Amino acid sequence: MMREGEAEKQKQYTALIWTSRDLTDDDLHNISIMKEMEIVQKTPIRVLHRRSPLERKRIIHWMEIEKITGSSNYYLLHLCTQAGTYIKEFVHGDLGRTHPSIGAIIGCRAEILQLDVTDVKMDFLP
Repeated sequence: MMREGEAEKQKQYTALIWTSRDLTDDDLHNISIMKEMEIVQKTPIRVLHRRSPLERKRIIHWMEIEKITGSSNYYLLHLCTQAGTYIKEFVHGDLGRTHPSIGAIIGCRAEILQLDVTDVKMDFLP
């Protein structure tokens, strides 16, 4: 029954990320205005041994990014995605297997250091 609503379910996350360069105000703004962005993800390398090698389309509903005060290359990325989105790979790109990725969008290396689920939104049947 949980699988039936998987496509409609949305998950919200907060991720601590590191980037190989300091992001500009324009970078932060450009990420934060992205809405309903479609991404394509191949099965991540880290789970290929237990998952079928498929290509999946997923939606990033919205994102907000903020610089961590007093740091040079650390940011909090808040995002809401379609369930089934591989968030770690969306940040670093998984060697080009997820596109676009945060790293590709900002044009530098991006790594995820911590990931927390902050909310799950799903319509339950009566």
